Amino acid sequence: MTQDSDATAAHPAQAIPLSASPPNPQMKWVPVQGEEATSVVRRSGVDAASQARLIADAAEILGRGVNPRDPNGSATGLVVGNVQSGKTMSFTTVIGLARDNGFPLVIVIAGTKVNLLNQSHERLEKDLNVNAGEGLPSWKIQKNVQANDAHDEQSIRQAIEAWQNDELEDDERPTLIVTVLKQRQRLESLTKLLRKLDLRRVPVLVVDDEADQASLNTRVQQGGESSTYTRLRELRDALPCHTYLQYTATPQAPLLINIADVLSPDFPKVLEPGADYVGGQEFFAPGSPYIRDIPPQDIAPGNDPPESMLEAVRVFFVGLAASLIRDRRRRSMLIHPSRLRADHRQVVQWVSAAKATWLDALRQPEADPDRIELVEDFRAAYDHLATTDAELPSFEDVVTKLPRALRQTTIIEFNTNGRPRTPEINWRDAEGWILVGGQAVDRGFTVDLLTVTYMPRGVGVGNADTLQQRARFFGYKRKYLGICRIWLEAITRSAFEGYVEHENLMRHELKVLETKTGGLNKWRRRFILDNSLQPCRRNVVSDNFFRATRAGGWAQQKGALISKDLRTSNAELLEAFAQAFNFAEDTVTHQSIEDSQRHFVAREVPISAVIDMLAEYKLEDPRDTAQFTGMLVTLGEALRQAPETMVAVYRMRPNASGSRRTVSTSGTLEKGFQQGPTRLAGGGRNYPGDSAFAMDDRPTIQLHRFDLSYTDRGPIEAAAVPLLAIHIPPHLAKEWLVQLQAGQEVED
Repeated sequence: MTQDSDATAAHPAQAIPLSASPPNPQMKWVPVQGEEATSVVRRSGVDAASQARLIADAAEILGRGVNPRDPNGSATGLVVGNVQSGKTMSFTTVIGLARDNGFPLVIVIAGTKVNLLNQSHERLEKDLNVNAGEGLPSWKIQKNVQANDAHDEQSIRQAIEAWQNDELEDDERPTLIVTVLKQRQRLESLTKLLRKLDLRRVPVLVVDDEADQASLNTRVQQGGESSTYTRLRELRDALPCHTYLQYTATPQAPLLINIADVLSPDFPKVLEPGADYVGGQEFFAPGSPYIRDIPPQDIAPGNDPPESMLEAVRVFFVGLAASLIRDRRRRSMLIHPSRLRADHRQVVQWVSAAKATWLDALRQPEADPDRIELVEDFRAAYDHLATTDAELPSFEDVVTKLPRALRQTTIIEFNTNGRPRTPEINWRDAEGWILVGGQAVDRGFTVDLLTVTYMPRGVGVGNADTLQQRARFFGYKRKYLGICRIWLEAITRSAFEGYVEHENLMRHELKVLETKTGGLNKWRRRFILDNSLQPCRRNVVSDNFFRATRAGGWAQQKGALISKDLRTSNAELLEAFAQAFNFAEDTVTHQSIEDSQRHFVAREVPISAVIDMLAEYKLEDPRDTAQFTGMLVTLGEALRQAPETMVAVYRMRPNASGSRRTVSTSGTLEKGFQQGPTRLAGGGRNYPGDSAFAMDDRPTIQLHRFDLSYTDRGPIEAAAVPLLAIHIPPHLAKEWLVQLQAGQEVED
């Protein structure tokens, strides 16, 4: 990557290694890789290629924001990773690169719970090596600074002044990191402190971790502001020159808020996980061996522990025993029954009682009936894991190690339970952990070396982003994937399976936008999403969205009497499109001598050509825009899955003149199809209707032209107006969602 002369003079560091890839054309400036970013990725423990990708991604993210050499204004970036895929390492690398390029202050808004704040704070201290070395430090880090604390104010002043002092070398200028709880009083206190300072032309980096949670305005539909949103808006107002980065694995809510909102992102960046990452694509593949169904009778709580839960606990202990033999690594299990603490206590009692009973049985002589029965239960668990892990130690060795696995496992009720906050966990204190919790493990929290999850909890209110955030079982598990298992109730399993397709399309769309001029401001929000799920909580979304079911069928253009310029451009577009293919009369569906009932078809039109045409076709009615955007989503997914897909294109009654339709006073055509069956006055076969001209095995596009009038006998308002109809066969249909935002420009 080419460096500018100012950057080279100020920071004599190596250029960012982007191999042969050019920099993103949408970058405003080119960061320089220095010692801090280099140290961060070297300490990460990943291979050289992954280190280079971390630096390249960080450079692209930072380079889309405020230039520290000419700090002015603000920028908002949406950084999208996968659940449990290393988003923290990404923003830690961005923070390291920010110091290399002259940012004196970094603010990390690190979760809504104290345990998440502490987790992030300690991770930053470790990954940035904050407390290492002698002499002046490269970093200072403070948590939840106070507006009335003289020391906190002095720390920020000193950090800023150090970067403004030309007498100091770069390595003598510490960057201050402030971690703060995403809570209104904490944010308000930080903002009050910042307002005491002159921050003009002072570049600041703000990282909002789990940005889709709590940050957004939950009172937008009432015309008001929620308290945390107000505090974040005020914080940004206090920073004249800043880059605000929203990190999340579930970006639906930040994408669906209106583009005029202060937290609406300007640009996206999609992070790709490393090779060892295992997510929904693998766990929820058809026929996945890693997913087990929880029987309906085990969902409702009863007096006795569900048998499927005990089975899951036995599988966990077998996997832990095998790990103690192979590599002496600890393992964890998560049981997520509900949000109710009473349910958590009950499950802890059940699992603790089972553990004690099993330990007692394993101490008995080998001929003891209870021991024999228990060993057979563990053998069933072992045999199940052996189907995915060919290198399991022998069952006899595993049984020998089981008593240790049980004794060295801590079972913990992971919630507040009358305490001021959720307990902190030192993972090294035990070789095995079984966590029983609800909301505390919904998002953000990392369960160390998690192998087995038991989650009888349903989809709740059906928010897709909330559901995905419960997937604590995703992560870098390739090396021990064989002993991983997930127990889910059937509806939740189906929802996760559907989410995989939704996430793939969403990430693909965002990747396209990374280098596109206008980025998110012009992008028409469109998703594939199971109709049983909402994309996110509705109270943060001001603009309505349109949805379709999976049934497939016809979509007809309703807005017919559009502006003359658009009619002309659409007519020219469709004529050029049709001229590229050979059409023959369809005499199979219906044969007629009347031009008004003779249609010509090209049955082998590449789907890519149809998508290109539809992308250029202009519409004015919001219903049409939403409907045809949904059709584009469906056709695009068909193209992705089978690039060789063909489309049937019909030129409807091209030899007929004066085909007439009436429109409403608003120019809407409610009945564009000629209905059927009808019988000609002069005899002949019944006409089956326009909708009969479609193919069952592929999409169909009908190209119509009509003269339009307000009444049957009234004057022609517009002649030969081009109109479209699209048919999607059921096997290709998708459940899609499209949002049209107020004030949004039309996509290029």
